[in-house]
Amino acid sequence: MATDIPAPLLLSDDERRILELHDRLQQLQLEIALLTAQKKYDPDKSPYTQEGDIEAAQKALLDSRSRYVLRGQVVQSVISANPILQAVHNGTKASPIERDLLPVLEQRDQSSSTLAHQSTELRALLDEITEVESQSLRIGRENVDLASKLLDLAEQMNRSKEEAVNMDPERAAEISRLEGQVKLSRQRWRVLKGTASAVVAGSGIDWSRDAELRDIVLDPENDDEV
Repeated sequence: MATDIPAPLLLSDDERRILELHDRLQQLQLEIALLTAQKKYDPDKSPYTQEGDIEAAQKALLDSRSRYVLRGQVVQSVISANPILQAVHNGTKASPIERDLLPVLEQRDQSSSTLAHQSTELRALLDEITEVESQSLRIGRENVDLASKLLDLAEQMNRSKEEAVNMDPERAAEISRLEGQVKLSRQRWRVLKGTASAVVAGSGIDWSRDAELRDIVLDPENDDEV
C-alpha cells in the first residue's frame, strides 16, 4: 500500500551546521582512536603472535566494535529522546522543528512494522525451503535404499536361476538344445530372406512401387528375428 512521503524537515542554517559538526565529531573520534591504536601497536609485544590467538584477536575486535557502536547509539538516544517525546505528545514547549518530527517518526514506525512483517515472511520461507530440502534428502536416501534392494533381488533371482539349472542337468540340456534350434532357425531365416531379396531385385520388376516387395529388398537383417 502506497504511503505519503512526509516533506523534508525545514532546518535552519544553525541546525544544519550542528548536525554536520556532530557527524564530523564522530568521524574524528573514530580516526583518533585508530591512529592511537596504530601508534601503540608493537609487533614484538603483541599478545597475538601464534595462530591459536587469531580467534581471540578477532573476538577482541568484535567486542571493541560493539562497544563503539553501542556508545554511539546511547548518545543518539539521549540526544533525540526529548525532541521525540515533544513531537509525539505535542508538548507545549515543543519547537517548530520538534513538531515537524511527527510525520517522520510515523513513517519510521510504519517502515519498522513493514520490515518486521517482511522479516517474518522471509523466516517462514526459509523454514519452508529447509523443510523441502530435508524431504529431498530423505527421499534421496530412500531411493538409494530401494535401488540397493532391487539390485539385491535381481542378483538373488539370477543366482536362483543358475542354481536351478545346475541342480537339474536335464533342464540344462533342454535349454542348450532349444538355444541351438533358435540359432539354426535364425541362420535359415537370413538365408531365405537374402535369397528372396536377390530374386526380387534381379527380376526386373519395379519393386520400389510395391510396399511388400520394397520391404523384402530393403528391410535390413535383424539378428533378433527368428
